[in-house]
Order: sequence, then structure tokens, then C-alpha cells
Amino acid sequence: MLTIKIHYSLTVEDYLEYQELYLTRIAGFWQKYHYRIFVIFGIIVFVAGINWIFFEHRHTYRGWVSILGGMYLVFVGVWGRWKWRRWFRKNAHLYQNLEGEITDEDLTVRSRTEDTRAKWGHYSGFAESRNLIILLDPQGNWLILPMRAFEPADLESFLKLLHTKLDISPAGTNRPSEASG
Repeated sequence: MLTIKIHYSLTVEDYLEYQELYLTRIAGFWQKYHYRIFVIFGIIVFVAGINWIFFEHRHTYRGWVSILGGMYLVFVGVWGRWKWRRWFRKNAHLYQNLEGEITDEDLTVRSRTEDTRAKWGHYSGFAESRNLIILLDPQGNWLILPMRAFEPADLESFLKLLHTKLDISPAGTNRPSEASG
């Protein structure tokens, strides 16, 4: 029976790598591009408001509404990306001193505040990057495991176990149904 024990902490760099992996290989169209869409559309609305005020109708207030609306959309687009990074930095203590135990039957992760134990059938996908292994559960939650937490032989055993127990290819090619989210 295989048993692998790991101890790790997640860093801001891990979070940024997770975010990059999520946006490039896992996320659907809207999750990938909605921040950019907000910023681009906000700039267009802002420019239209400037045009309205200075060239078309100088005596009406509608251009100011357009300018404020465009500024709001740009703000939402930029702030939306930054709020998650800020949240991770602010709550980094939640991702420190984690312990994991991997067996043939299940995966257990313990922190100061909680224990999470799930059978392999609970996970519906995974993704690998240069430094991270990320497991997806059906509710859309991700479990991030840094590769540095594993000994080289344990990492190879874990990846082999992951491929056999989940019986799926990495998340970049077998994304959960797009209709669910």
C-alpha cells in the first residue's frame, strides 16, 4: 500500500503560477477574458463620452455619464484581478504549514484550521505546471500541491497514482462540462 507524506506551504509565486495555469488551460471563455472585456469596453465607453462632451453635445450631461461608466468598467476589470492576489497575500497564513497524506484510497490535507479528506473518486480533473499539481473537485474547488513538497521518487509515484486513480488526462484536455459553470 502506497503512503506518501508531504509538508508544504504555498507562496505568492505559487498563487501566481496557479492563476496563470488556470487562465491558460482550465478556465472557460468568460472566466478567461471577462476582465479584459470589461477594460476594453470601459475604454471604448470612456472615449465615446469624451467625444460626446467635447465634439458633439457640449451642453448635455450624457457624456459625463458615459465617462463615469467607462471609468467604472475599467476599475472593475483591473480591480477584479488584483482582489484575488490581495486576498491571497492577506490570508497567506491559511496556506502555511500544510500536511498531506496520500494513499491508494484517498488524499488528506491538514492545516491549522481544518482537515480535508477525499477519496480519489471525488476529484474530477487535474492540471500540472512546472511547479504545481492542481486537483479539481466537482464543485470547482482546487487543491494545489507544489511539486517541491515531494521527494523525486514520491513525485513519480504520485503522478502515476494520479493518472491511474483519476483515469483521465490533465485538465487542459478534459475540461469538465462547459455548461456547468
